[in-house]
Amino acid sequence: MANKKKNKYGNPQKNIEAQKAAEAAKLAKEVDRAMVQQSSYTSDTPLIKRILVIAVAAVMLLGIVISVAFNM
Repeated sequence: MANKKKNKYGNPQKNIEAQKAAEAAKLAKEVDRAMVQQSSYTSDTPLIKRILVIAVAAVMLLGIVISVAFNM
C-alpha cells in the first residue's frame, strides 16, 4: 500500500526538496531584483562625483598649461 502511494504521488522527500529549491530560487531572484533597484538609485551620485573630479582636474591641467605657455 505504501509503495502504491509512493509511486502514485512520487517521492515525498524529493517533492519537499524541490519545493525548498524553488522557494530558494524565488528568494534569490527577489534579492537580485532588490540589489539592481538599489544600485540604480545609488549609481547616480558616484557618476556625478566622478564627472566633477575629472572637470576640476581638467581645469587645473589647463591652468598649468596656460601658465607655462605665458611664462615662456
